[in-house]
Amino acid sequence: MQRPTAVTVFGVLNIVFGVMAVTCTPFALITTKLSQRMLDNLPEASRMENPVQEMMQSPGFMTYTYVSTAVGMAFGALLIAAGIGLLKLRPWARLVSIGYAVYSWVGTAAGQVIAYFLLYAPMLETAPPSGGPASAAFVGPVVGAVVGSCVSLVYPTILLIFMLRPEIRAAFQPGWGTPPPVPPGLES
Repeated sequence: MQRPTAVTVFGVLNIVFGVMAVTCTPFALITTKLSQRMLDNLPEASRMENPVQEMMQSPGFMTYTYVSTAVGMAFGALLIAAGIGLLKLRPWARLVSIGYAVYSWVGTAAGQVIAYFLLYAPMLETAPPSGGPASAAFVGPVVGAVVGSCVSLVYPTILLIFMLRPEIRAAFQPGWGTPPPVPPGLES
């Protein structure tokens, strides 16, 4: 029997998203380090009270950035392996794909909690109380980050739903795709 189409699609998507994670995730760290250097080189007089600048200078934020970059790259590599395993119908690949989906939900939730305390709350505290465009400049990035995090969960959610479907689960069982034995007396 032929591999189910959904398994092929998710195998390829796992590889694509895994390659993107492994190759693009380091840019977040590079961008953060470059931004830090630029902030360090600003004259004291031109610095304003900015929670983003303060956050980027905090050791907690840098520790979070290093850890999340390493974990993101490791899970990207795992996603590539799972994609290849799905294409080869390896049972472990289905389990790794399910694990990745669960990790995505937990990691995104933890990331949002950390971002709330390190960035969102301090940023919103310094927002002008009057409303209008000045307030929107503080609120807009927070809303964008939260919406972006929700959008990032679309693929892991769909992946989880499909990997738990009975017909997909059956495709990874031993003996799937082999013809049933011919009853005695019907052999040709």
